[in-house]
Amino acid sequence: MTNEPTYMELKQNIEDFKEALAAQKQTEDALRESKQMYKTISEKSFAGIYVVQDGKFRAVNPSAAFYAGYTMGELIGRKSDSIVHPDNREQVKRDAHSMLRGERTSPYEFRIITKEGHIRWIMETVTSISYEGRPAILGNSMNITDRMQIEERLKESENLYRAIFETTPAATIIVEEDTTISLVNSQFEKMSGYRKEDWEGKKSWTDFVAGKDIERMMNYHRLRRSGCGLAPRNYEFSFIDSQGRNRDVTLTVDMIPGTKKSVASLLDITERKRSQEKMLESENLYRTIFETTGTATIIVEEDTTVTLVNTEFEKMSGAPKSYWEGKRSWTEFASKKDVSRMKRYHFARRIDPNLAPRNYEFGFIDRQKNLKDTIITISMIPGTKKSVASFVDITERKRAEKELKNREAELQINSGNLKEVNTALRILLKQREEDKNELESKVLSNVKELVLPYIEKLKRLRLDSRSLAYIDSLESNLKDIISPFSYKLSSQYLNLTPKELQVANLIREGKTSKEIAEMTNVSRSAIDIHRYRIRNKLGLNNKKANLRSYLSSFS
Repeated sequence: MTNEPTYMELKQNIEDFKEALAAQKQTEDALRESKQMYKTISEKSFAGIYVVQDGKFRAVNPSAAFYAGYTMGELIGRKSDSIVHPDNREQVKRDAHSMLRGERTSPYEFRIITKEGHIRWIMETVTSISYEGRPAILGNSMNITDRMQIEERLKESENLYRAIFETTPAATIIVEEDTTISLVNSQFEKMSGYRKEDWEGKKSWTDFVAGKDIERMMNYHRLRRSGCGLAPRNYEFSFIDSQGRNRDVTLTVDMIPGTKKSVASLLDITERKRSQEKMLESENLYRTIFETTGTATIIVEEDTTVTLVNTEFEKMSGAPKSYWEGKRSWTEFASKKDVSRMKRYHFARRIDPNLAPRNYEFGFIDRQKNLKDTIITISMIPGTKKSVASFVDITERKRAEKELKNREAELQINSGNLKEVNTALRILLKQREEDKNELESKVLSNVKELVLPYIEKLKRLRLDSRSLAYIDSLESNLKDIISPFSYKLSSQYLNLTPKELQVANLIREGKTSKEIAEMTNVSRSAIDIHRYRIRNKLGLNNKKANLRSYLSSFS
């Protein structure tokens, strides 16, 4: 048998070959179509498409090359992680391996560095493929830099808003359309006495408003959301804190654009209102004092304008308050000869109050052109450039002073005459005193030398007690009359008895107690008692002073 194919077999082989050729052509056409489709998608796609094999780019579409800042030719053969930001390389490897193993399905994000050094954000997915008969990775990515920048700005904006919301010195809240408070800051916590979690999403702003203000504020709340613009942005109301205390608060509120929410800032003005009330009281007190001081008083501005005058100044100047206040300068009532000097004081005082005198005199001219001698007392009002001045009309006093000076001149003339008379009188009196002293001296000397010795001799005679007593009395009286010592001692110490004066005189003359006893006809113990009483009356007891020396000082 022959092995040659039969006609039918040959025909069948030709048919099979034709079918094979057709199938091959169909496959080639499909491959060409697939390649053409890949090329079209790759070139026209906004997404970056690339093939990575052995860690290097093998194919890159224009979009991927564009947002990387390279040409396609510059990327082919370049390590794929060379354009990844160094801080993201490890993360990209982990995310890519996780996706290739099927553990991750969502795209991952990372940063790349362009050829010019710019940073861009990329969102990427990867899948395993065969490229030219070998394993490879097909990457799809999108440039999300704009989105990331928007998100970053949004995040910064939110952080900024939260920082401002938290750090503003005013208590601040965000309010929903239904009056619920959705957000509060730390200052509001302090003001209310409640924690954030007690407020946010749970309470209404009506919970901290005093009952008398709720209806008015609720009306504002509705008007504000109607868009009619009739609700005020600022107003005051009474705030009730967690302790039930009523606080005076000023509110600033506005709508958040594009929403039905409003943001409100609250400022506690309780102390400020109390200070205002005290200030008003102080001002009323000051005005009362200003008006009732009894002295003409004005307040002067830096430019010399008189801004305030009291009733006494109206009387002194002869013009009403309406004439002066805010319209006239003090230079209008100062005499021309004093204006220049007073202006120097005015401006020096505003540099340093110590550079100008507080008190001085000047000529005051009233509206009737009368000149008045005036003394001014002026001081700066602390913390301002204003000064307060008080005036006293001393015209009459000056006239009196002038008259007094005239009288003094007359008195000086008369005084000269009197001095001459007084001099003559002093000479006469001195001569008289000298004559008197001379006479006393002679009398004393004669009595002591011509009388007393004979009395001593009489006392030694044998006389009866009555005669002796007469002699003692005579001696004592003579000594009292003639002794300047006795006079001085009795004048200064009027409580000394005559006997004590006699004993004191003998002690001064140097007589001993025994001698004095014999001379006065008493016992020595009696003389010692007299000595003790004399020392006591002279204030010498408990002192070491010598009685004779002390008594000699009265000579």
